[in-house]
Amino acid sequence: MKTPLLALAPALLLAFAAPACDSGGGTTTSPFPEAGDPYPAATVRDCAGDAVPLGDWIAAHDVVYIGFGAKWCQACQEEVPILNAELVDGLAGQNVGVAQLLVEDDPGLPPTQALCASWKDDLGATYDVFVDVDQASLAAHFGGAVTDLPLHYIVSGDGTVRLRKLGALPDNIKQLVSDWIP
Repeated sequence: MKTPLLALAPALLLAFAAPACDSGGGTTTSPFPEAGDPYPAATVRDCAGDAVPLGDWIAAHDVVYIGFGAKWCQACQEEVPILNAELVDGLAGQNVGVAQLLVEDDPGLPPTQALCASWKDDLGATYDVFVDVDQASLAAHFGGAVTDLPLHYIVSGDGTVRLRKLGALPDNIKQLVSDWIP
């Protein structure tokens, strides 16, 4: 018996919608904030080890792009030059914040300050890079560890999530961020 192509559509959709990287932690991103929700007021660390309350960082900008990444996530690393070109350089002079939050070094291992520094130095990130060194701050606000990556957020300066996307960086990321510049 032949299986109709239409019957395979749901399975194909799930296969092509899968995230680019997965640490195998098994935690899904379903409890995470969606468009219209407030972005959680987590506190993370910058590459110098200083505490950064994300609510304050967001409020200092008209709109922000926040991407979650990890050392083991090749797709996350490949986004660095795109973010530099499209958002940092492409929206220069606008009050736009750009950051990547590193959530793991190797699968299951917390990110280190050294990983933060190498993300900026070795990969050339010209934007803010933050780490959750004890893997507790983000998990407390997001209902668990972030294991499916890359995960992208656009948040307006008032702290409202405008876009949440799991998987590849949208090709039109510059336009998606620009749409929220007042």
